[in-house]
Amino acid sequence: LEAAKGDDASLESLIEGVELTRGQLVKAFGAQGVEEFGAVGDAFDPGLHEALFEYPDEDKEAGTVGQVVKTGFTMKGRTIRAAQVGVVKK
Repeated sequence: LEAAKGDDASLESLIEGVELTRGQLVKAFGAQGVEEFGAVGDAFDPGLHEALFEYPDEDKEAGTVGQVVKTGFTMKGRTIRAAQVGVVKK
């Protein structure tokens, strides 16, 4: 969605609608104990993350999440979908 912003005025209303829908969905999930996780810079944890690839990056610490392909979800403290990530290697 970030890449499409500002490209076309007709897309802006679509993007706004998608963001509002996502906000409502996150709120509904939160009410049931479902939380989203997975952010760049998190320490890689094989119990929470699924490493899809490794890549070198001198600006980031080795063993951390460098890219998030799909965010993960937990429900009441248990992982229900692991976050799919790229991990920074040494």
